[in-house]
Amino acid sequence: MASDQLARDPGSADFLRQAEDRLEMPLGRLMLEGPEAELQATENAQPAILFHSLALLRLIASRGFSPSLVAGHSLGEFAGLVAAEALDPLDALAAVRARGGAMSVAAPAASGMLAVLGLPDSAVEQVCTASAGLVVVANYNAPGQVVISGSEGGLRAVSPQLQAAGAKRLVRLPVSGAFHSPLMVQAARVFAAAWEKIPLRRLRRPQVFNADAEVHKDPTEVRPLMVGQLTGPVRWTQSIQRLQQLGADTYVEVGPGRTLTGLVKKILSGAVVHNIEDLASMNALLETIHVG
Repeated sequence: MASDQLARDPGSADFLRQAEDRLEMPLGRLMLEGPEAELQATENAQPAILFHSLALLRLIASRGFSPSLVAGHSLGEFAGLVAAEALDPLDALAAVRARGGAMSVAAPAASGMLAVLGLPDSAVEQVCTASAGLVVVANYNAPGQVVISGSEGGLRAVSPQLQAAGAKRLVRLPVSGAFHSPLMVQAARVFAAAWEKIPLRRLRRPQVFNADAEVHKDPTEVRPLMVGQLTGPVRWTQSIQRLQQLGADTYVEVGPGRTLTGLVKKILSGAVVHNIEDLASMNALLETIHVG
């Protein structure tokens, strides 16, 4: 993860040293050497993913590229706050370190998340409502792609109902708990205490937030939204639709992987979408748009 940036960009290597000092963890060793199981642990994966995204954001900013509008998916909202110039990068990493740690400790046993493919949002919502709180919608990722979250028993109970309603596939997600559900209420409390101590400025760019798919700039509004995302759904479909309403015509995913690039294409047919996940993809895009 981020190996080419760390090897070829002195600024990224320096940022890593600062991050390791701030977080007091061997972030570079985890990203470059693993072991994979340790890197994938929630408390380690979250700061590693965010570091990768922030290192890329720093590079593209140095080349004169900046967004007009911002959005992030769950953890990505912290990178969004950095892009919106409301949160310093090292403070963002500290926040996410606290968030991942709180989620790891509070994740209830015998719980998880399930991707439901091929059903309208309303059909998934009906099944969740009928479960009397055993499962809830966690992610509205794209039309026909919704994630539910809840207890192991609840997930088992609703699976036949979702299949009977016409779901094409049910995919169990490799996560350690029922994230974005009321089962994470203790994690939200722990994270809130740490988050309150981290400086947050008024946003200088409009950011659409997962909680309500609306723009917020005032820190007094943003702080509770970032806590609430631990127990509430990620409204990604609605967030992308809101960006389009605000005039967005090109969408650039910054960070490891291309998952969001695919989701945006499903949400907005014909959308112009790019991803920047390493130096090669960054340089290719910036050359295309004649930046730098």
